[in-house]
Amino acid sequence: MKNTILIAAVVSLLFSCEQSNNYEETYNSIGEKGIKRHIAKLASDEFLGRKPFTEGETKTINYLKSEFEKLGLVPGNGDSYFQEVPMVELSASVKDSSMIITEGDEDINLKYYNDFLALTRRVVDSVEVINSEMVFVGYGIIAPEYNWNDYEGLDVKGKTVVMLINDPGFGKEDKSFFKGNEMTYYGRWTYKYEEAARQGAAAAIIIHETTHASYPFEVV
Repeated sequence: MKNTILIAAVVSLLFSCEQSNNYEETYNSIGEKGIKRHIAKLASDEFLGRKPFTEGETKTINYLKSEFEKLGLVPGNGDSYFQEVPMVELSASVKDSSMIITEGDEDINLKYYNDFLALTRRVVDSVEVINSEMVFVGYGIIAPEYNWNDYEGLDVKGKTVVMLINDPGFGKEDKSFFKGNEMTYYGRWTYKYEEAARQGAAAAIIIHETTHASYPFEVV
C-alpha cells in the first residue's frame, strides 16, 4: 500500500489564507482565529477521522493542498504537493485469532477482543506460537540503575513470557524507586516487547490491570 503524505509542513496552515509574497507579512498573519479555524475544520465529522487509507485521508490531504495553494506555496515534489510513501496496515482477523492455554488435560480458550488482543510488527500473512511454555517474569524489566532484573536466572528462549503492566514503582511514594507513580520507559509496552525479544522469547503477554494501566481494557 502507499499512503500520500504532504511534503510541506502542516504548520503552514497556521498562516492566513490570503495569498502573500511577503514572508514577514505572512508570518505575522499567524493568529488564534486562524489556528482555531483550521483545527475545527480538520477535527470536524466532514473528515471522517482522517485515518490513512480511507476517504477521510483523501479529504484531509486535499484540504491541505487547497490551503497551501491559497498561501501561494509552490509544490515541493516537482509539480506535486504530495510524495508517495510505502506503508502497510496490519489487521488481525477475529475469526482466525485464538489463544488456548493448556494445563494438564484442561484447555482455557480465550476469545479475541473480549479476553485478549494480539499484535505483531512483522509484515507476514500470519503469526503462530504453538506449544510454547509460559514463564512469568514479573514486570519483564532489567533496570541496573534500580538493581532490578526480572530475567535473572531464567531461560526464556523460545518461550512465552507473561508479565505485569507498568513498572515496580507504581503505588510507591518513593520517587527514587523507578519514579514512583510516574511511569518510566521500563513500564511501557514497547520496552517490555524489546526486552522479551532480547531475551529470545517467542512471544510476550502483558497482563492488563486497569489501575496500573490508568485506562480500562476497552482502550486496549
